[in-house]
Amino acid sequence: MPPSTVSDPAYYTAAMSYHEWKREATIPQILFGLHCPYGKPSSPIARFFWRRRIWIEATFALSMMEPWERFIVMYVMYAILLALAFAGFFYLPHHLSFLHARAAYYLYGSDAAGAADSLTRLKDAASWGINASIENVSSFGSKVLSRATGSPEL
Repeated sequence: MPPSTVSDPAYYTAAMSYHEWKREATIPQILFGLHCPYGKPSSPIARFFWRRRIWIEATFALSMMEPWERFIVMYVMYAILLALAFAGFFYLPHHLSFLHARAAYYLYGSDAAGAADSLTRLKDAASWGINASIENVSSFGSKVLSRATGSPEL
């Protein structure tokens, strides 16, 4: 039986040929290309990004979309990632210092004590979970009361 040929001429000029389908993608093509090649990259970093890209394409059915729809989905995704990166880079350090100051206020009182004193209190507080003996608890309590009253003796 002779091999059958397909009468549609567009069949042989498909959007993605075998060589296009089989080629190994570079990182910029994986991150920014509208069409992601399906050949797995050999580089570990490229493979990581390729797996995420294939996961996103399968989740949002990007292969079923028109190129302009795919562009909009990718644009929104990159805009959200850019906003998160911007917030992490510019806002997070300030917020961490704010949280540190608030934690110091609640742990050490309105006037933050010296670093050595703070470390001692932190070690005492941490020892409660490991060594919850009456001596540790009472010695920590007497230290706190002596600081509050200003008297070394109770």
